[in-house]
Amino acid sequence: MTPTSTQPPPARGAPAPPGVRTPWGRFALLYAVFFLMGAEMYLVSPLLPTISHDLRSSTAAAAALVTSYVVTYAIAGPLLGVWADRVERRMFIAWGVALFVVGNVLCALAPTLPLLIAARAVTGLGGAAAAPAIWAYLAERSAPAQRGKAVSWGASIYSLGQVLGVPLGTLVAGLASWRWPFAAIGIGLACTVPVLATRLRGARPTGGARGIGAIVRPWADRRIRLGLLATALLQAGRLGTYTFAGVLFSGRFGLTLGELGLVGLLVGFASVVGSTLTGHLVDRVRQRGGQEIRLSVLWAMVFTAGVVVAVTATALWVSLAGLFVWFVAGGAFYSTQQSYLSTVDPTQRAAVVSWNNAMMNAGIAVGTSLLGALTVGGAGFATLAGAFGVAAALASLGVLAAARKTAVPHHLDRCPAQSRASTSHTTAEGHS
Repeated sequence: MTPTSTQPPPARGAPAPPGVRTPWGRFALLYAVFFLMGAEMYLVSPLLPTISHDLRSSTAAAAALVTSYVVTYAIAGPLLGVWADRVERRMFIAWGVALFVVGNVLCALAPTLPLLIAARAVTGLGGAAAAPAIWAYLAERSAPAQRGKAVSWGASIYSLGQVLGVPLGTLVAGLASWRWPFAAIGIGLACTVPVLATRLRGARPTGGARGIGAIVRPWADRRIRLGLLATALLQAGRLGTYTFAGVLFSGRFGLTLGELGLVGLLVGFASVVGSTLTGHLVDRVRQRGGQEIRLSVLWAMVFTAGVVVAVTATALWVSLAGLFVWFVAGGAFYSTQQSYLSTVDPTQRAAVVSWNNAMMNAGIAVGTSLLGALTVGGAGFATLAGAFGVAAALASLGVLAAARKTAVPHHLDRCPAQSRASTSHTTAEGHS
């Protein structure tokens, strides 16, 4: 419906109204960015011995490369997310990717370990700026009936980058130097910056809170608060437990380093399957007027069964089957959470997603620390890993209960100004 002179235009940055087509061409560019970011995230791990030898440092000291990226991302994400909800999405996407490029180029050129660690922090800052704005853009610009698919494909491509990035990066490093994988990713992303800055033009979001209190504003909403807690708990079990998978499979089944690499490919493939699968399911649930957070409850319980089987089985094929289920469910849970949290409050999409990413990293840190204090593969280890999944399911049930209490009519799942603009656009765009 075309607004008449008596109807104000839709609010800037409001979600795409019903009938709007999903701009898959633009999304493909953002998916390419996600692929390269995912590839870069785990690139350091296999290169640590080479880097430490080349820069004359210990492996333990070189491991700070991972810490500098994760800590910078976790701290800067919520701060930048608030700001990202006040300006045009493309600004944060383009500038964030540009910072990511600078960080990787500096990594390729760094002559000393301290400078390399600082360069990784710059990369983490770029990721913290760009990623939440990309998730928000995917949620806002996709057609309502395809929003789950658009978000889940982003998670799938990101996971695919993680799966393929390590072997490709290792291959390039073996042929040349450990510096070249960073340079290649920097060059690849540099090619996207001009296109991102010009092709993603759009309205500036409205409704973002201001002031220091805006940083913690997402935590005031019980639906968001419990959703963030569910993310932290599930990731504590999913990736916290996986930290010790190498120890488990080599110790119990005698797998070699090469065979463990194949296990890693299985894990990556399972994550991609889970992320891709959930997009279709989320869209079906929404089309039927349901709440996709129900899927989070289901995936958390499936994860629980998978992780317990994987860490307790004495037959290799049973353990691998459990591992596959564990990561299919984990990938599906992550995609479902991203889809829900990026739409639960349109006025602070980027801020909420930033907190979701921060809580994911916090959960991994907590899970790794607690599980590391137990005997790998023992009864206590399996119980705690499974308990994380059960707790995540309970937190998701809490989200479901809170959503029912704060139910909003479908036409209000937009920015407030848009809801006032036209009463004719009442078709649901995503559940609040």
